Amino acid sequence: MKAVFDARSVAFLAIAFACQLPARAQDAGFVRGMAATCANCHGAESRGPGAIPAISAQDPAALLQQLKDFKSGARPATVMHQLARGFTDAQLEQLAAYFAQANRAIPGSR
Repeated sequence: MKAVFDARSVAFLAIAFACQLPARAQDAGFVRGMAATCANCHGAESRGPGAIPAISAQDPAALLQQLKDFKSGARPATVMHQLARGFTDAQLEQLAAYFAQANRAIPGSR
């Protein structure tokens, strides 16, 4: 049986994959940095103190829709509409995915 990949192909693929690792780490750090701005109001564990809603461990599609509604003005707000307009739709998707996974391991989180 003939090998599908020769040694050069395997080496090229390994190098290409390795070059992507720092970019992915930067993306993860960038998303955490964006999410940190949310802690100012939603709390460090994004569970929502008092009347401010919890945003951790929520359905990502529902959270994304709420963020888009704030951005478009379809959902009234005191501050969120201004904050949401500062993010691209791709960044809002990243934030929704981040908070969907946030604090799932903490007892009592949603």
